[in-house]
Amino acid sequence: MTARRRSVAAATLATALCGTLALTGCTHSTSSKSRRHSSSSSYSSVSKDRKKNKKKHRFIGAGAAGVGAGAAAHRARPTQCVAGPTKIKATSETDPSVLVLTYHNPLGRPCILHGAPQIFVNDSTTPLGFLEGDPKDDFIGRQVTVRPRSDAYALIPTTTPATKGTRPLGKLTVSLTDSRGVKRGGGAYLSFSQYQPRYATQQAKVGHWYSSLPEARIKAGVSR
Repeated sequence: MTARRRSVAAATLATALCGTLALTGCTHSTSSKSRRHSSSSSYSSVSKDRKKNKKKHRFIGAGAAGVGAGAAAHRARPTQCVAGPTKIKATSETDPSVLVLTYHNPLGRPCILHGAPQIFVNDSTTPLGFLEGDPKDDFIGRQVTVRPRSDAYALIPTTTPATKGTRPLGKLTVSLTDSRGVKRGGGAYLSFSQYQPRYATQQAKVGHWYSSLPEARIKAGVSR
């Protein structure tokens, strides 16, 4: 009888141990699965965040590039040249005799000069005539683009006594014109010293603007 009770007790203990081990294994398996799922979810979340950040940086970079391109295009877009005493100067040359007007563009963008300048000698109220025809008639739309920090030239030949005269110029008033040859804006008033005389009379004529001085000389008939 005693032996039988011992056998039953041993069987009961073995069954209990098996149940405990099974429960522990199940719990361990569930815990492992939970950790794997949590790790996978965390990795997936980080991966999504990284992708979102990359997209944001890509959009921000594209926007910045677009703004930069727009600013560059704005800087490169030509504007209308403006007259001023620091932008226009007149120098006399001999052999052949000619008065050279130089327009300097000090800007960081191109500017446009139309046709020929409008020139008034001393206190005259009548501008000089044009060498190459009246811009109002034959040269509508003709223009020269002056590059940043570059020059353009318009020449006044004074190769004859009638166009040169004997009295030095006191001043020149130089105005710019629009695409129709009409005066635009204020003029530049150029005064000359008696020690550096300039010569031209009301009979002289002015050529059109050119970005090349040699070309301006050829058009004015005073090439060297």
